[in-house]
Amino acid sequence: MSGFMSTHHPQALRSFDFSARTAQRAKHGSLTGLSLTGMLLFVIGVLVVASGYVALRPKIMGVSLHASLLPIGLAFPFILLSRGGQLPMRVLVGLIAFVAIYAFSVVNGANIALNEIIKIGSTFATITTCALLVRTRADFVAGCLGLAIGVAVLGIPGLRGASGTLEGVEVLEGANKNTYSLFALPCILLSGYIYLNMPISRLVKWVLVGCATISLLVIFMSANRSGYLGAALVAVMLFWNRRGRGLILVALVGAVVAGWIVYSGNSAAFERRLQQTAEGTSSDESRVALVIGAFQIALENPIVGVSPQKAPEHLARAAGQVTGRTGHQIKAAHNVFAHIAASSGLICFAALLYLGWALWNPTPRDARWAGRKDDPVRQVRQLLRMMVVLWVIRGMFTSEIHFNVSCNIAIGLMLGLYILALQERNAWQPSLLGTQPAKI
Repeated sequence: MSGFMSTHHPQALRSFDFSARTAQRAKHGSLTGLSLTGMLLFVIGVLVVASGYVALRPKIMGVSLHASLLPIGLAFPFILLSRGGQLPMRVLVGLIAFVAIYAFSVVNGANIALNEIIKIGSTFATITTCALLVRTRADFVAGCLGLAIGVAVLGIPGLRGASGTLEGVEVLEGANKNTYSLFALPCILLSGYIYLNMPISRLVKWVLVGCATISLLVIFMSANRSGYLGAALVAVMLFWNRRGRGLILVALVGAVVAGWIVYSGNSAAFERRLQQTAEGTSSDESRVALVIGAFQIALENPIVGVSPQKAPEHLARAAGQVTGRTGHQIKAAHNVFAHIAASSGLICFAALLYLGWALWNPTPRDARWAGRKDDPVRQVRQLLRMMVVLWVIRGMFTSEIHFNVSCNIAIGLMLGLYILALQERNAWQPSLLGTQPAKI
């Protein structure tokens, strides 16, 4: 009874009206105000283009780094000290646990692989820095725009691939043709989300869609089946997220991609990969054997695994036992979960699962906003969940996704938008206890 009375009390209603207007002003300001940190996010995103060229990757202590990591490394200590408390505690704990245990497992090897420690450290720095650099929604859009431009420009050389090639085009120097989709898929998801959900200028929206279309074209020309699967997954999630509007966007981009591939005569690689998928290949059998072997290794070494640097040797032996064939030349597990379990143990694997759950639910459920469509956190939580699903599916075909700079920047940007949505929700809260928010 008291709750009903407080909901209808005139003072309570005036209090909520004031809170609602405050939230609307905060949200409007966040849409229009681009800060200096947003400009830095744009630069970080654009610098991803340098990842495609060995000569443009700076070397520190013998480790070749992505150019985007330089501004991230410079900003990391300052932004973490000044705003680190805004990170959702669940996500922060999951990140620290996963990174720390993975780094400790590196010490378990015969020789310490410094590059593995630097790479996993860069994962932590990239996600946290990009999240904390997002101060307004305009900052989030700027970061996504820079990343989309960087990845699209990175893929443009792939559009000049040989016509009719069966093996697909290679885009990045020093990496296989499957790596480009790791860079591109998060950008395609972010571009589609912004186009469908955020009230920004049409110019920015169409630049994002254009960059996503270029990236999608390169994925289909690279003969990367896991990239095809990831692209289809993004299309389904965007359609499901916004139904009719999503369908129009997916159909438009799909038609452009299909028309380009047919017109340019580059459908041979795509058709060959579909045929291989239907018939099955020896590489598919090897991947299954690697996953089985990896978890056998994890059960034998559950605490800290066999170390990332020694994992290929153990995986080759385990895969040979599964298939009954010897002489396997293994460079990686081709599955991030198998790689983590074998190289760093089941505790690290559990930390990875906890981190995924933390990103799925970054903060505890607020009963006052349960089921409300006007909850500013709701859409951002859906975006984070779409990224988790994409990461899991694409991670089943590569052991490098947890190091990929584009994926980590994208996760950081989404997490930053989530923090901003929490602040908007708090500004929207009524000041009197028991007052129920009304629809605005």
